[in-house]
Amino acid sequence: MSFNKTKKKIKDTEKVGPIHIYAYKLLNERCKFLHPKFKPLEKSIKESMMPIPFEVYIASLVFFSMLAAIGGAVVGIIVALFVDVQPVMLEYIIPFGAAVGFGGLTFVMLQTIPSFRVKTRSSKLIEEIPHFIGYMSTLATSGLSLEGIFKAIAREESDEEMVKDSRLIVRNLDIMGMDLITAVTDLIHRTPNGPYSELLEGAIITAQSGGDLKEYFNATAKVQLEEKKMLMARTTESLGAVAEIYTILLIVFPLLAVIMLSIMGIMSPSLGGFDLVTLINILTFAVIPLCGVLMLVMMDTMVPKR
Repeated sequence: MSFNKTKKKIKDTEKVGPIHIYAYKLLNERCKFLHPKFKPLEKSIKESMMPIPFEVYIASLVFFSMLAAIGGAVVGIIVALFVDVQPVMLEYIIPFGAAVGFGGLTFVMLQTIPSFRVKTRSSKLIEEIPHFIGYMSTLATSGLSLEGIFKAIAREESDEEMVKDSRLIVRNLDIMGMDLITAVTDLIHRTPNGPYSELLEGAIITAQSGGDLKEYFNATAKVQLEEKKMLMARTTESLGAVAEIYTILLIVFPLLAVIMLSIMGIMSPSLGGFDLVTLINILTFAVIPLCGVLMLVMMDTMVPKR
């Protein structure tokens, strides 16, 4: 079976768009004073693997914030013209306030996107390590070198983070002309601190010292599997607590509420200005379904995806 027929073509789903290039050309010189103030943002951009240079991102951040401020000012002017605002002084304040609000909100949101993506990438890597470490150990047992292991993982038809990182290493080796140690070190600099960066550092040290990669990956796999077991145990305990909350919130509370409202209906037809039948309908068709959706979202965030 030929691997050339099954090899997946890798396409970048993200890239620097024309608008980013235009923003860079327009504002880069004027935004250079911001670069020292946003050094943590540069680190987040690198660790999140965002395919955009730091300087381009800063220029785009300012550019989009300016567009949002202009849009906010337009909205404020429209509101001031077509809505009777009292006192009249607010008609002049609303466009300015809307411009500041829209621009500031956009500026803050664009700053937080790289940090959010770093956290997402870090959580994905933590989930993937216990599964890939066994694969790496098997490849090492079959006699592959560290370079061969990364190349084997890079051929996988998957969009998982460790596969993408292996493709980055292979690209650095085959296209950029780096040696293996430099390529892996470059990946470490692009990786959030945690078990994955420690795994890569240990692999480099083992390869440089002539150690046994099979033994290293086997030992690391045992540690990662134990941590995975502990995580699953904690998740199970948390789900037990959620089950109790579910019982109280969606079974006991609705029954007690309906009984209480029915008894109160004998004494008074309304409560707080609301008809009791209306309150029961709100409880049945709004409160309980909303609580059910919230419980589903909570459980989805707690349960590991693999």
